[in-house]
Amino acid sequence: MKDFELPRGEACEPGIIVIDKPRGLTSNQVLSRVRRLAGQKKVGYAGTLDPMATGLLIFAVGKATKLLQYLSAHDKAYLARVRFGMATDTDDSEGAVTSALGAEGLTIERVESALAAYRGEIQQVPSTYSAIKVDGKRAYDLARRGEEVELKARTVTISKLELLPFWPVPNGKNLPTGTGQNGKNEGSVAQRSTDSQVTLDVDLLVECSAGTYVRALARDLGRDLGCGAHLTALRRIRVGDYALDSAKTLDDLAAEVEKNGKIQVKTLDEALLSTFPPLEVDETQARALSFGQSIRISNPPQITDNERGQRFAAHAPLGSVVALVEMATNPVDDLGEEDTTPKSKPANQEAKTAKPVWVLHPHGSQNHE
Repeated sequence: MKDFELPRGEACEPGIIVIDKPRGLTSNQVLSRVRRLAGQKKVGYAGTLDPMATGLLIFAVGKATKLLQYLSAHDKAYLARVRFGMATDTDDSEGAVTSALGAEGLTIERVESALAAYRGEIQQVPSTYSAIKVDGKRAYDLARRGEEVELKARTVTISKLELLPFWPVPNGKNLPTGTGQNGKNEGSVAQRSTDSQVTLDVDLLVECSAGTYVRALARDLGRDLGCGAHLTALRRIRVGDYALDSAKTLDDLAAEVEKNGKIQVKTLDEALLSTFPPLEVDETQARALSFGQSIRISNPPQITDNERGQRFAAHAPLGSVVALVEMATNPVDDLGEEDTTPKSKPANQEAKTAKPVWVLHPHGSQNHE
């Protein structure tokens, strides 16, 4: 559906919209449609998906766009279909074939064995046709002009890499079957025959850190197995704690506008509490945070080492989120509070400082009482 065919919604409130992106649209094309439906110009998204990819794409509206920097850093999960026996210049099915060695004799046992090298922390060279900037220019622009592109390896983490039953694919909506008229389904793989070669399609579940290129993973697996490989389908099923079951299609949003005049978003408070652990503060502390002041937390929550770092959504009792705060282990001197924390407490239970990094309701904009 083109932009002008979509209804123009009334301006919705700041918040998050979780979209199930269709195949064939760029992320920016989806963005222009969301702007029209949301009746807002200030709209952004976290984590670009290629046109061939489908699945979870998170949009933020209004001042919620400040959340995108945190959402982009979250881990992600994908369903991926890899075709062994052919390599392309883009490492996916959108590119030109660069080799067609075929996958005759390739077994599922060999594929499974090859996966082991890519679990955990690895060094990965991104795909040449990527949005990474080289001397201020996008790598894919340089590659399309025929220029030499050399990208440096980066550290990424693949926490889960597993073969999936090929037919049917769990949660595999919009993934092509890949077997074709001559295809033969064999559990976790599908064999395809052409006049000149045999290729092998394999479905994978990939859970990985931000910055991981699943196309590059397919490329490297094909290289290791000596037959070449490329990605034929990709579906993002999770970003952080956001899953596909909370996603809406563009048609869903259009129907909301037709019925209610505007789309419903996950409010900024809901989005913060979905993205960061909650931290309840009292009214005095909430007021201090609204002034942009740091506060001392006598009984801090357990801090875990994850992609969200040490940030918490601070909210007053039965109230809205006041601020996004960052927990520091070293107290500061200008809190204006008396430290009454017993010194006999274990180190991980000693008072910590909560410093506001984003005040949602500055003093005077909302009554916390």
